[in-house]
Amino acid sequence: MPASDSHQRLADLGAMLENQIDELSRQVLARIRSDIAFYRDNDVITDDDLLRSAAANFRYVFRSLADDDFDTSPSEELGSARALAGVPRSAVMDAYRIAAHSAWDQMMGRPPENRLDRATLLAATARFWEAQDRYTDAMTTAYHDTATRLVLENAAEAAALTEALLKGQPLGDYSVWDVASLLQLPTRGPFAVIAAAPPRVGRQPLPGIDPMLRSLEVSSAWRLQADLLIGIVALPSATLLEQVVQLLERATSTNVGVSPLFYRLPDTATYLRYARVAMAAPTGSGARVCVFQDSLLAVAAVSSPEVNRKITEVTLGSFRTLPVEERRTLQETFSAWADNAGSIPATAAALFCHPNTVRNRLHRIEEHTGRSLTSPRDLAELCLAFETAAHLPEDPADGDTGTDPA
Repeated sequence: MPASDSHQRLADLGAMLENQIDELSRQVLARIRSDIAFYRDNDVITDDDLLRSAAANFRYVFRSLADDDFDTSPSEELGSARALAGVPRSAVMDAYRIAAHSAWDQMMGRPPENRLDRATLLAATARFWEAQDRYTDAMTTAYHDTATRLVLENAAEAAALTEALLKGQPLGDYSVWDVASLLQLPTRGPFAVIAAAPPRVGRQPLPGIDPMLRSLEVSSAWRLQADLLIGIVALPSATLLEQVVQLLERATSTNVGVSPLFYRLPDTATYLRYARVAMAAPTGSGARVCVFQDSLLAVAAVSSPEVNRKITEVTLGSFRTLPVEERRTLQETFSAWADNAGSIPATAAALFCHPNTVRNRLHRIEEHTGRSLTSPRDLAELCLAFETAAHLPEDPADGDTGTDPA
């Protein structure tokens, strides 16, 4: 068959199919509504919109049967529009599939007297599926690009709002309640702020933390900075805090601080400070996660380094001039004694030494600090001083004399 005849037959076929677009579009609409769960369960996309998009797709496919020019702009517009409307890509692809097979059935289901000859049938088949592939590719590419842009924009907006909330900055036209809605947080607590130190600059210290928290029905919003990951968590119940801490302990390899619970989102910036202080005051048990209210002495020790160093200097007195190893031994003994509620036998058992050894060490602490372990005020000062010495870098002025001046 001459090329011109084949081209004409394809053009005639396309024109014939165009005349059936309205009826074909209605059939496709009915199938989309009945066969695709997303479209069956809601009307985010109206019937009129579905009819228009189906008709447009059919028109360009049918016209392409005898035309080398594939105008994919309608498919690109459709893909972008569906992404903006929040239609799942799988639902859009299913609708395209239904439309394509409906059009194919229409093209092949001609009465015997109007059947296509073999050459025209082959040419029409190749042309039809090439057009459909191009339009589908154009749609999915546009959908992907738009969806990616939305994710990035939403992530950037969420990060900015999270940081503003955490830092107590003005929120512009947003109320705190608007921000809670945008971040998918409840408007009422209990809340907690989490601060985590990255293993290196810009590296996520708690990978996958958001879905892990969601498994506990805890919603959260996060902001990763160069030197800090900060987050707000909303707990359904205050009793869940222990489970959150356990989850954080499993997830992290760096220090993490957890603020006390609070109930008003406008207080978030204040509680961020508590979380950061707790992050700098790890527990003495080897745990990575420090909860502010569970380690008050450690928190107090690091919350005002300059002041606490001076308190330590005044409180410990000549104790600071003892040799390093002796100071370390005496500090370990004091810590064990405090951990064991002042019990000499329990402390001796914990340190694998004789009770008299513990007594002698405690007496030496009293001798060099001028504080009595039986005086509540003196004991409180010693607890804070030793906690500060344990958690803050030693002042360069506190050199080791190497001798015992006593």
